[in-house]
Amino acid sequence: MHNMSVVPMKLLILFVVATHRTCHAYALSREPFSVAPMMAHTNRHYHTFFRYFSENAHLYTEMIPSETIVNLFNSNKELESNEALQELLGINAATKNAHNVNNSMNNRGPLILQLGGRDPQTLALASEIGVRMGYNGINLNCGCPSSAVSGRANGCALMRDPSHVAECVERMSESIANAAKNVNEDVELSVKHRLGVRDAATYDAEHDQQQTDDEAYQECQEFIQTITENSNVQKLQVHARLGLLGDFTPERTETLWTPDSSEQKNKLGATIKIDHKREQYKAKKLARISTIQNRSVPPLRPNVVNRLSENYPHLDFVTNGGIKSMEDIHHRVDGTNVMGAMLGRSVINHPCSFTHVDGLWGDTLPKWTREDVIQAHIQYCIQEEERCKDKPFSFRTHLRKKLVAVPFALFAGEEGNNAYQRQIRKMGHRLGRHTASAILQGALTHVPSEVRAKPITDFSSLDSIQTYSEHTRRSGPLQRAIS
Repeated sequence: MHNMSVVPMKLLILFVVATHRTCHAYALSREPFSVAPMMAHTNRHYHTFFRYFSENAHLYTEMIPSETIVNLFNSNKELESNEALQELLGINAATKNAHNVNNSMNNRGPLILQLGGRDPQTLALASEIGVRMGYNGINLNCGCPSSAVSGRANGCALMRDPSHVAECVERMSESIANAAKNVNEDVELSVKHRLGVRDAATYDAEHDQQQTDDEAYQECQEFIQTITENSNVQKLQVHARLGLLGDFTPERTETLWTPDSSEQKNKLGATIKIDHKREQYKAKKLARISTIQNRSVPPLRPNVVNRLSENYPHLDFVTNGGIKSMEDIHHRVDGTNVMGAMLGRSVINHPCSFTHVDGLWGDTLPKWTREDVIQAHIQYCIQEEERCKDKPFSFRTHLRKKLVAVPFALFAGEEGNNAYQRQIRKMGHRLGRHTASAILQGALTHVPSEVRAKPITDFSSLDSIQTYSEHTRRSGPLQRAIS
């Protein structure tokens, strides 16, 4: 008599593999919480660090220009030996292990590559490379209003031409589908965008604040309809504000300054000497001001995202903009069809306040103490510096700056935090002589042992932490708190 309780081992293995893939695909498609792409912040070192706070959060890279990826690829099409491309993307092509082959933390949670650019062919090839390098998702940036990006008709400026974006995502969809078959993985294509775009110099904020959501909804709805009609885009991260392009002063209409090809003359016919470095600095400062004002000047309209999620039930929407806490996430998402929330600066400013995000997936909370996290990051710093010991001096100095910036806000709101951050900022000018691990160990002496022993799930309110809101201040990775 045949014993039905005995399951052939081969069938059991197939069942387990199929179940794993199904669960893996479900985990990738569900995005109740994600950390937004932020230049100078969400690099590979930050991703490694944040995995101590959440194993499930969707983490996005900084925006990486598709042209840069393709150019590096064309210089050496063997991904396993293309060190420059691996360094840029932060993934070891031979092992498909995100960021650091020595750190198992990186095997957890989805990692999404955000691409910048507007050429369909270049974006398609960059997407294929991202899939082959092991990324779980590819995201097209249609939401960055910075003059440095939109001035080149990328980022938010792409929303002016929805049909061109549709062509881009169609080519990207095809490329991703073909590459995903070869690696036997589910890779998702998504688009991050705003509700619409306006010219900053002529934008009337007071008039806009008096309007209903209807105009913004109609503009955003037309964009979404166009870009999803013939592509595999199933998920959209929507910053619930308009994007303002250009500078906020009518007198100045140019974007990022570049030297004129012809020489400039004064009234006497003599050549005028132009301080190109100074002009570039001024242009970049204006771009920073524009970016920061884009976070607050246009009114926030989260109900537009809610309406979109109701009227397009076959698409997944992630809301972004003005969300600062777990309470804000629940307030914005609960009771709606919106899938989840994407956060940016608040996660950088106070990572411990988001240690409960894995509960959104029904998982247990992390049990690390702050001491556990900082010591693990110090060991990571040692590994990274050892890996790059033969790199040029300038490369190693830049690496150290990134490494010490990652745990800058670990003790936010706690006793000793100010002294800890001051020490890191002070030593940030001496990175040529001191390793990242030594700088962090020195800064750690300013934090009382009882604070270091506190679980990361025990934290102070974000409202108690000072932030810089003045737009002329630079919001860099070693800022006390960025706003």
